[in-house]
Amino acid sequence: SRLSDDLEPLARQQRSGLRGQDAEIEMPVFLEETLSETSKLVEYLIPVYENGQFTEVRKSLKVKIPIGVVDGERIRLKGQGGAGQGDAPNGDLYLHIRLVPHPLFDVEGHNLVVTVPVAPWEAALGTKVTVPTLAGRIHLTIAPNSQTGQRLRIKGRGLATKSGTGDLFALLKV
Repeated sequence: SRLSDDLEPLARQQRSGLRGQDAEIEMPVFLEETLSETSKLVEYLIPVYENGQFTEVRKSLKVKIPIGVVDGERIRLKGQGGAGQGDAPNGDLYLHIRLVPHPLFDVEGHNLVVTVPVAPWEAALGTKVTVPTLAGRIHLTIAPNSQTGQRLRIKGRGLATKSGTGDLFALLKV
């Protein structure tokens, strides 16, 4: 009949409903946590439409942070946002990765820089010093006649990447 033909698109639209709202939150990550896959608990609020009005519901989720995440990276968790209405899918949760500043290391891409204080006689004569890394301490040889501002490269001791590891640079400060 003609009337049922006119009502079919409306019924289909009501069945399909509205897709849930996406949620976006900042996720602080410590430099040490970028070296291996880490699970972190994240709590966030999502809007819920009930009884004709919107309310916010707190949601908790254990999230795997992959190796080698970088500052500003955006991770999508499908279906973890607001609930869809009718047959529509849930929204997504987007995590914005923020690397927490470290007290010892500066970040340059996937490389780290650590300042190493050296006494003037140690710089002139050469010495061995202990240098911190994200994975523990290492011993580093300072060559004779070293200068302030000189950078010594320690290969593979920086931040993890999807394809390897960055380097650590020891910045000498005499």
